[in-house]
Amino acid sequence: MPLQSHREDEDRGGVTVDLDDGKARMRAKNLRIMDFFNIPNALFRFQNPASVRATVSFDVRWLGPATGRSAVTSPPGSSGQLLMSPATMRWSAKNAQGFSFKSNPSGTTSVFGQLGRVRNGIFSH
Repeated sequence: MPLQSHREDEDRGGVTVDLDDGKARMRAKNLRIMDFFNIPNALFRFQNPASVRATVSFDVRWLGPATGRSAVTSPPGSSGQLLMSPATMRWSAKNAQGFSFKSNPSGTTSVFGQLGRVRNGIFSH
C-alpha cells in the first residue's frame, strides 16, 4: 500500500510535509509487509522460511522548528537540502508467527530527526 502524499487518512495514513517550518508527519496503519527477521536474512535469505507475512503501524512526526540546514551535493549529480528537526515516533508490528512489538505509547523521541528534499541519479534532471 503506497502512502499518500499531501494528505492524511485516519484509516490508512499518509504523508504531509512543510519543509519551511521543519514539520512533517508520516503514518500508516496495518501496512502489509514481509518480515525477514533480520538484516542478513533480508539480504541473503538463508533462513527457512526466508520471510513471513506481517503488518506494521507507525506515526512519525517531525515537530519543527527547522535547524541546521545543509545542502546535498554528493554523490555527483545530487542536489537538495536537508534540515534538522526534532522527531517523535510510535511503532508497532506483528507477524504471522505470533511475534509482536509495540513502542512506548507515549511516543519515542529521537536524538535527532532529519527532513529534506533530495534529487539524484535519473531524478536529478
